[in-house]
Amino acid sequence: MEFKNLLIINLGGIGDFLLSTPAIKALKEKFKDIRISLLVVNRVKEIAKDFSYIDKVYVFKKSIFSISNIYNLIRLRKEKFDIAINARTITSNKSARKIKFLLDIISPKLKIGRDTENRGYFFDIKIKEPDFGEKYELEYDIDTVRTLGVNVIDKNIDFFIDKDSFKNVDKILKESNIKEDDILIGIHPGGQPSRRWPICYFAEVLDSLYKEIKFRCIITGINSEKNLAKKILKLSKVPIIDLVGKLNIKELGAIIKRFNLYITNDTANMHIAAILNTPLIAIFGPGDIRRYDPRNISEKAVVFYRKVSCSPCNNYRCKSIMCLKMIKPKEIIEESIKILKNV
Repeated sequence: MEFKNLLIINLGGIGDFLLSTPAIKALKEKFKDIRISLLVVNRVKEIAKDFSYIDKVYVFKKSIFSISNIYNLIRLRKEKFDIAINARTITSNKSARKIKFLLDIISPKLKIGRDTENRGYFFDIKIKEPDFGEKYELEYDIDTVRTLGVNVIDKNIDFFIDKDSFKNVDKILKESNIKEDDILIGIHPGGQPSRRWPICYFAEVLDSLYKEIKFRCIITGINSEKNLAKKILKLSKVPIIDLVGKLNIKELGAIIKRFNLYITNDTANMHIAAILNTPLIAIFGPGDIRRYDPRNISEKAVVFYRKVSCSPCNNYRCKSIMCLKMIKPKEIIEESIKILKNV
């Protein structure tokens, strides 16, 4: 089949997008003259627009019937795409209806996507998958482009950080009196509420580590997670630099590269640290460990995970977070000391 105009729909987060980039790059390499457009949520646009193999980035707002969404969908329809690929798991019947609605308006000649538990009945070419992964997420993206005759050889994931972002981070560190030879630990206590390790556990890890190894600490996160940082600052006796809500995504990458250790929940930050090969302790709760295990791409990643009767799950909130509470600070402290002794 000949095609020159392709749309990739990926309404997941930053991590989901980054894991799809080897497949997208292989598409561009296979079909030199192809024009690749991308439909993503707003937080992904900041990095997606820098990828040379993506020609155009459109933003999809949270409310499906927002004016900007309708405007973009009309623009996409006018593009007369030969192919549209949905590069995400369809987690529910509601999600299936949303993707079908988008595709009906965009009206590509051929629709390709993941037929998660038969919810992708409206795709012309279907990639079968279960609700919870049997392999790494990146491999499902590779399976998808393989239906177009694309063989993905290079599975390295791109994450571009510009010089200005490194300069901005250097300035922040200098203003915080952090020297090049200081041991720097990053913590990321945020993320989806059901995936947050208890704040008191993070504080206990920092206080115990500080008795063993002198280090500087930075908290990362987005604006809506500022309250989490305040709680840790109140609980912990360690001097902590609060950068929650103060970094863009590229600056976040630049500072993660500087960390001697990053302790984070199952978030996009976890994927970025794995991609950048930063020493990483990932605290996994109800997330899909087989689909998103950072050890698939990083030799410096250590994962703590407890399988319980209700995991994995897609719940946004959870009252018990039993799977996370079973991971005790002592385990993280011991592993952190092992990692930092090599610094």
